[in-house]
Amino acid sequence: MQLSLRPAGDDDRTFCEDLNRRNMSAYLASRQIRWDSGIYSASWSEFENLIILERTDAVGLIRLAHETDALAIRDLQVLPEHQGRGIGSWAIQQALIIAAKRRTRLLRLRVYQESPARQLYARLGFNVQSVIGGTVHMAYELPPNQSFKPNPLRGSA
Repeated sequence: MQLSLRPAGDDDRTFCEDLNRRNMSAYLASRQIRWDSGIYSASWSEFENLIILERTDAVGLIRLAHETDALAIRDLQVLPEHQGRGIGSWAIQQALIIAAKRRTRLLRLRVYQESPARQLYARLGFNVQSVIGGTVHMAYELPPNQSFKPNPLRGSA
């Protein structure tokens, strides 16, 4: 498996929104939240949007937000037919590398309490910071001396 990231362009927005809506629909429905394309569109220019590629095929996305003291993963979505192959773990590792290169000490994310991704994040070293309204806030603290070395993962490019 040959994976890479590339910046998403405006022509990728429909793919990203459709994937996000598809993967999140059950979580949103259980909370009686309706998808709002306007909110997604507004966030498009606020976040760093990256396409996850397997060779040349788009298989997912990761969206990053720059916070005062951290880099935050706002979305990590993988096409359902490509899930369970290590792509999500690889994408998290890439986000950690980006955070380390930018000398950011924390990588944060939020995940719904019932999401299976929660166990993935814990296994990769994220710690629970708080649980608010069924949303788990997690963080990975990078070492202060820039000694972060990513672990090799299957599927790494």
